[in-house]
Amino acid sequence: MAPKRATFYTYGNDTICDEALKFVSDAGVLLTVRNLAEKPLTVLELKNLIGHIDVKHFLNSASPEYTKLKVTEHLNDLTVLFKIISENNCILRRPIVRTPRLVTVGCDKNRIAEMLQISNGSGQRMDDSKGNLKNSKYVTRRTPSKSSDSKPASSSSTARATK
Repeated sequence: MAPKRATFYTYGNDTICDEALKFVSDAGVLLTVRNLAEKPLTVLELKNLIGHIDVKHFLNSASPEYTKLKVTEHLNDLTVLFKIISENNCILRRPIVRTPRLVTVGCDKNRIAEMLQISNGSGQRMDDSKGNLKNSKYVTRRTPSKSSDSKPASSSSTARATK
């Protein structure tokens, strides 16, 4: 099996991000780490990262800049909002862990483990032998089932953010 790959977005010296980064890298996931304090996301990168997900999942409403910049006034105008975020990446929740098909926002180790199909720290893998997530309504199959007595599985792609 090929190693799992993900992009890990962090912001400056953040102990929560450091803990999540250690958790994911210790699981053997090959990471591209991007420190948003050093290399902020551009408007185009934000659009690609957020995609069709509600932008509110990515915003840190507890950030002082969130209130200072009056972000809530711009939630309906994504053009203005993406410009504000690109100039102030500190209003993004973190860490953000992204694979080609899924994204998780925040430091919920169980959700990150589920998304990456790795051990959740208790020694249990979050997927079955076929690569399907255990105890999850999010099941993604890459190829149809070959069983003659069952219908082919539909291919689905999911994206979600954690709170």
